[in-house]
Amino acid sequence: MTELQDIQEKYSKDTQMIHYKQEQTNDLYLANLFLFFIYYGLIIYFTRITYSSFRYSNMFYKKLFMIILLFLYPFIVYPVQHYIYDFITYIIGLFYSNIYYTENH
Repeated sequence: MTELQDIQEKYSKDTQMIHYKQEQTNDLYLANLFLFFIYYGLIIYFTRITYSSFRYSNMFYKKLFMIILLFLYPFIVYPVQHYIYDFITYIIGLFYSNIYYTENH
């Protein structure tokens, strides 16, 4: 590679876009991981306080179902959220052009 090609690659809009998207993805991953741990910490705390004597309750199965649903909630909602986000991104992509497009690619 020549020096000119190195400079073009370094300052290419495509390379900058990839770097920017990688940073955004990493930030979102860390935020989701942090919120995941906060959610489960709060759920464990809430479950211990609210349902401490639920085994002797007359609504045992209803409370057990609620606890299971609360613990499974992130795993149920995340795929739905992902599909909704992809759909919205697709619709927005129909109206806007790619600002990172270069003639090299």
